[in-house]
Amino acid sequence: MSTTFTVIHEGGVLRPLTPLSLPEHARVQVKIVKSTRKKTAASGREQVYNALHDAGLVKPQAIPDALLSVSEMELAAAADALGMAGSISDLIIAERAESY
Repeated sequence: MSTTFTVIHEGGVLRPLTPLSLPEHARVQVKIVKSTRKKTAASGREQVYNALHDAGLVKPQAIPDALLSVSEMELAAAADALGMAGSISDLIIAERAESY
């Protein structure tokens, strides 16, 4: 049996961040691979993602170039256009009125 899991080093002890399905006093071999993740405390969501990533169930998704290439001017123009359209609730009420 082989499994990969994340641990934290505290007071000279390696402590798993997720429960392990091992019997008490089981002997295992440990291979230490330094993590490249942030050293700050992970939120609950990050811990879940990290556990799923370590299990090979999720993979990081690349951000499309189109999302990265939006200029400040384009963002400002979009915000202006949305502001001119009025409130969302007014738009919904108008759309519903048209359907009657």
